[in-house]
Amino acid sequence: MAREEFANGEVHVFWDVNDFPVPENRSIREIIDSLLRRYGYKGEVTITAYGEKDPEDNPLESGITFVEKRNKFRRLDRILVDFALAAADNHEPHRVPLTLMVVAKNVKENNEFHGLLQSVNAANFNVLLVLPDVYDPKEVALPDVNFAWRWTSLVDGGDPIPKPDFFSLLDEGGRRRRFVRRCIGEGLG
Repeated sequence: MAREEFANGEVHVFWDVNDFPVPENRSIREIIDSLLRRYGYKGEVTITAYGEKDPEDNPLESGITFVEKRNKFRRLDRILVDFALAAADNHEPHRVPLTLMVVAKNVKENNEFHGLLQSVNAANFNVLLVLPDVYDPKEVALPDVNFAWRWTSLVDGGDPIPKPDFFSLLDEGGRRRRFVRRCIGEGLG
């Protein structure tokens, strides 16, 4: 369930439709709205889709913003910028509880996006992430976020990855060990 502080807050979704194409006879809005409502989110939902072809061509899609980017890395860079702006625009004294959800592949540890997800999550935003069904944390380290879904689970309105499994994925990628070592080294542990 949504943490109480985020239940009525805004939700911004950043979806790469090339990485995660919308299943036939479904819509981005329907998938996201049904999942968020199931988990107790009641606030306004803003969806931005990124890809080569505008899903507005699909009559099932309405009320989403589409950003056309053919190149994968340009799409990921644009998602990064939009994600960062959404977080930066939400500051005191007008700060509202904000959930930021990313539906994109290849958020690699050695790029700015991976660090941004973790930093925004640590700054008391609610960060959600969708992973491919086949995911190797040794290949692409998992950023530490509040909740993560596997693709099929998201589409089916299923549950996020259980916390023990999520922490196991973090451990497999070596993410938590490096974080703990860094905290101890900086005197935070």
